[in-house]
Amino acid sequence: MVITRLERQKKRRHRVSVYLDGDFAFGCNEEVIFRFGLHKGMELDDAKRREVEDYDNRVQAKLAAERLVGARMRSEQELRRRLKDKEYPEDIIDETIATFTRVGLIDDRAFAEAFVRDRLRLRPRAASLLRRELRQRGIAKDIIDDVLAAQFEEHDENELARGMAEAYLRSHPRLERLVLKRRLAGFLQRKGFPAGMVYQIVNDLLQHDD
Repeated sequence: MVITRLERQKKRRHRVSVYLDGDFAFGCNEEVIFRFGLHKGMELDDAKRREVEDYDNRVQAKLAAERLVGARMRSEQELRRRLKDKEYPEDIIDETIATFTRVGLIDDRAFAEAFVRDRLRLRPRAASLLRRELRQRGIAKDIIDDVLAAQFEEHDENELARGMAEAYLRSHPRLERLVLKRRLAGFLQRKGFPAGMVYQIVNDLLQHDD
């Protein structure tokens, strides 16, 4: 087979259509064109074509991963799952993950630290709920333990829950007190705080109500 035409794609300018013996054969990233020196008149047997398409798959996986981590930080498991959803082969996913880990674009400890810090700042919750969320994202237990221990040295959980309860009370000034007690307790429990702590805080803040 002979390359009879190379044409840049109109909608995806970084992609090039490769024609063999006059017919469209496959598309590939422009990086692949330079890597293999593809040009009009070049012979391309089946083995070389498979090599070209495999390399293109690796380039595409890398670009997809770059877009994903560029949008926001990702854990290794999150990135792996997203690449799997895009149907990249397992060996290409492993290679991409290894590359991104080596250059620091994937770092589960840094991810966990940023995740917990942002949650406590923007959407506070108990350590138990944060632990569950980190596990769901594939973070190892030892990393979770270290990160939560460090963060909750600075954020006392009881004080955190009390502050959230006080903010809830300020935002619901017109609720009847018994309803308020029930809803406040439910709110704190949904945020992962233990029942004993919730009971104590609710009664401390609404101690004059029966």
